[in-house]
Amino acid sequence: MLEFLRDKVYTIDGNKIRLSSIIISIVVILAAYLASFLLTYLIKKELKKNPNLNKALIKTTTRFTKYFILIIGFFIAFQVLGINLSSLAFLAGVIGLGIGFGMQNIISNFISGIIILFEKPIKEGEYVEVAGFDGIVTDIRARSTTITTRDNISIIVPNSNFITSNVINWSHKDPKIRLHVPLGIEETASKLDLAKKVLLEIAGENEEVLKEPKPSVWFIGFGSSSFDLELIIWIATPIRRHYVITDINFAIAKKFAEYDIDLTYPWTNLVFKNELRLQNQSAHELQNLTGTGTTAAKTETNAKNDGGGRN
Repeated sequence: MLEFLRDKVYTIDGNKIRLSSIIISIVVILAAYLASFLLTYLIKKELKKNPNLNKALIKTTTRFTKYFILIIGFFIAFQVLGINLSSLAFLAGVIGLGIGFGMQNIISNFISGIIILFEKPIKEGEYVEVAGFDGIVTDIRARSTTITTRDNISIIVPNSNFITSNVINWSHKDPKIRLHVPLGIEETASKLDLAKKVLLEIAGENEEVLKEPKPSVWFIGFGSSSFDLELIIWIATPIRRHYVITDINFAIAKKFAEYDIDLTYPWTNLVFKNELRLQNQSAHELQNLTGTGTTAAKTETNAKNDGGGRN
């Protein structure tokens, strides 16, 4: 059996490779995978004993240990096969082949993943918005990052998007955010102070609104038919912002009804100086109904004028 493996030779592009060398190279690669798994597991286990260490640092360390062992394993496997990786011609061929098959995108995402792990513009557990998607970063890998939306949908985003695009990190340094709740009230100056008092009362009753910084009410300006206000509140996490805004709006609608404060909405009056001729049938009937009184008035006026002429 050993003689068969040693004597069996394959010729690839003029290079003779023994069957035994191919088997040994496969064993080396499998051993590298096994060694990387065991070593990263042990490193992760030891690092987790220190509660002060950042989770992102632990993941970065274990991941690069895994990559390093795998690279060494592949290097040894190629050497066993008789492929000299130090050959510039070979490296140029590999790079050219990779570019030909679109490897530039994969390489770009891989390098971007390294930058993310070291620079840490995003970390697992943070709430981010990128490429039109927003959600919690649940996994950062070598080529891509997984974002889980509030609908529990996993979005796989290439790492290069986090480097070349604008990224909104809602919880990069401090997770709390400020919310603006706009509203318009009736144009009654005497109710401004009452509206402010009610809005601050609503903010104080909501358990998710932070006490510090304190809620406040801004008078934004004078609208076309309203006084425009904004309730300014702070919450602990951006993930809950839509729920808090919904609760606040419900409370505003109920409280303002209790205190007889009218909430305004956009409306427009149309004034026609000339006679309006309506085309459709229903509108024509309406015109006839509204024009009946006018016609009668004109007839009466004409009758009086005629009577005056006869006198």
